[in-house]
Amino acid sequence: MCGRFVNLTKINKLKKQFDIKNSTLKDIVSYNIAPSQISCVIIKKKEMILDAAKWGYSFYDKKVNQQKNIINSRIETIKNKILFKESYFNRKCLIPINGYYEWTIKENKKIPIFIHIPPCEPMYLAGIWKYIDFNQSSKKVFSVITKNANNKLVKIHHRMPIILSTLEGENYLNDHGCSFLDDRYSSNLETDLDFYRVSNFVNNPLNNSKECIKIVKN
Repeated sequence: MCGRFVNLTKINKLKKQFDIKNSTLKDIVSYNIAPSQISCVIIKKKEMILDAAKWGYSFYDKKVNQQKNIINSRIETIKNKILFKESYFNRKCLIPINGYYEWTIKENKKIPIFIHIPPCEPMYLAGIWKYIDFNQSSKKVFSVITKNANNKLVKIHHRMPIILSTLEGENYLNDHGCSFLDDRYSSNLETDLDFYRVSNFVNNPLNNSKECIKIVKN
């Protein structure tokens, strides 16, 4: 899955990367973006657009009488789930990142791991978005699409986010037939992924500094 990520890429660089002409969005730079926080997203309407969105699709679960926030959507079921399918067919997005965190279990303890392309090269998560309410206000929310982890990362966690290069990201946003991704999709970037242990400092979403990605020796 994907529960936290890093975004260090400035808006001006994203505008050049995706030939975005107009954007008033300010930099959203963070070493520790957590669910319910705001992040930058790239969406495609008539042209590429940079926008801000909150991480997580909220819904009320009547079975347990509780509000839930769904941060990930599985590629295996995204076309069938009521909460996600309309977004997948009509509102795809890219989430710029420079790495993400995963927690593995070791001796009954949760160990934070930072996964990235050294040295924190930019990449993009495949995602979906929707308006925060039925009135289609300017506020948006997003969810990250996940798949089974590849052979390199499965030792950390059995799920991983779908990562994309710039070109793959453009192909994804332009994929109106929804045939670009499937549960076997593997990005060209996946062979370059590396990971290392970081400290429990990252566990607190209020902590936001380079300390979050500092390597911890086993």
